[in-house]
Amino acid sequence: MHSTESLHRLRGVGAFRVLLPPLIVYGSVAGVGFALSLAFAPVWKVALVAGSGWLCWTLVEYLIHRFAFHEKPGRPLAQKYDIHWIHHRKPHSPEHIVTSLRLTIPVALVFGGLFWLLWGGHVLFWAFYSGFVIGYLWYEGLHLSIHVWPQPPFRWLRPLWRHHHWHHFRDPHKYHGVTTRWWDYVFGSV
Repeated sequence: MHSTESLHRLRGVGAFRVLLPPLIVYGSVAGVGFALSLAFAPVWKVALVAGSGWLCWTLVEYLIHRFAFHEKPGRPLAQKYDIHWIHHRKPHSPEHIVTSLRLTIPVALVFGGLFWLLWGGHVLFWAFYSGFVIGYLWYEGLHLSIHVWPQPPFRWLRPLWRHHHWHHFRDPHKYHGVTTRWWDYVFGSV
């Protein structure tokens, strides 16, 4: 367990410094993507497509967390993503909560390429991808907040905070959603 001084330091604003690199990189990507989409499509369409990108992110988040990060030990993905098990051993360490750009940029490029192909290069690809990366940024910020705050400061955050704490402290093979709980209900992992 962490010392009181260590936990106090982690719960301060300083813990959020680890969000700066992804905010700069993915925030820029989302900003450019929204600007490109809005230059060629109405706001309502961009918002709708971006919302579907965010929804796609929530499913990807769940699937990666459940099937890649929690694969049985000794399996190829479990070895590759051992950093996630370190996060489970050190759940209050900001450096083990927010994923480094070294790991996320290649994954973001793969998803970007896949979405580009699926959208056939249509300009609304940018709205979809922007919604997807905003979902990722929301995930990183929310995940960090859940681990850093001893109690959620907002009523709407309490169910997600509880859900993720159950994942860490009750059963790591259940409760895989971080930004949402509904995929756990859809796939029966509650």
